[in-house]
Amino acid sequence: MTELTNKNPYPPPTALYSDLLHDPNLFTEKLQSFHDSFGTKLKIPTIGGKPLDLHHLFVEVTSRGGIEKVIIDRKWKEVVMSFKFRETITSASFMVRKYYLSLLYHFEQAYYLCKQVPPSTPDAMSENLANSSTTNREGAAINDSPVQVNPVQTLGSLVRGTVDGKFDGGYIVTVDLGSEQLKGVLYHVPSNASPSSYTEGTPISRKRKKSRLALSDPYRPKSNRNGYNFFFAENYARLKPSFYGQEGAINKKIGVMWRNLTDAERQVYQEKGKRDKERYRIEMLKYKSN
Repeated sequence: MTELTNKNPYPPPTALYSDLLHDPNLFTEKLQSFHDSFGTKLKIPTIGGKPLDLHHLFVEVTSRGGIEKVIIDRKWKEVVMSFKFRETITSASFMVRKYYLSLLYHFEQAYYLCKQVPPSTPDAMSENLANSSTTNREGAAINDSPVQVNPVQTLGSLVRGTVDGKFDGGYIVTVDLGSEQLKGVLYHVPSNASPSSYTEGTPISRKRKKSRLALSDPYRPKSNRNGYNFFFAENYARLKPSFYGQEGAINKKIGVMWRNLTDAERQVYQEKGKRDKERYRIEMLKYKSN
């Protein structure tokens, strides 16, 4: 998706941002359609042997104002920690950011910020989205320190680097990006590896893809909402008359309101989310039994 230019306008959104937050299945459908419209393949990557929940990632980032604001406010660590990755997955921060940029960045521009064309000249913050800084640990996770690197240039571009070490699953490498030196982990999949042995960055197996197709079943129980989903729906209906046609402004305002809630106020919505999660669990048990 990073090869988009202002010559390729975004397709008009066919769903409201609020609906995407509430319905993971609708989100997946629209994201797939968005990629299809540009002839790009949407493959769900894995991190730590588990498929990356792109819907959860999209909600976490946009509820904080979008990827650019997340980086400016140094909130990326909060986004990554919400996934509760194992501590042994030291490259999780880098991998999650990489997949957001390649799979969700332009989708965010169209469906969250309501832009009609890709940014033709990324501003200073956009140029830092794929950035990282080195640490003293080999393969350490990337932090939020800005580095002047353009994601449109780095993703898929050729870079120079050196191999500092080797292990069973890949290599420890140092890569030169402009004046910066980045240290990290480069994974590889053996040619004879089975789908179950794939490591970070590997597309899901055909079996999992088939399971995603089954989500179109009209009798399948409606997916559960989390606390933020309930909060968003409640305030979206209230704010829409005052911000008619300004979806981006509504989304940002609700995100700020959510962050300003006290723990007690936020707990009210989180409890609603827990009850809805239990509702979904019970309905799914009945659905599967039939």
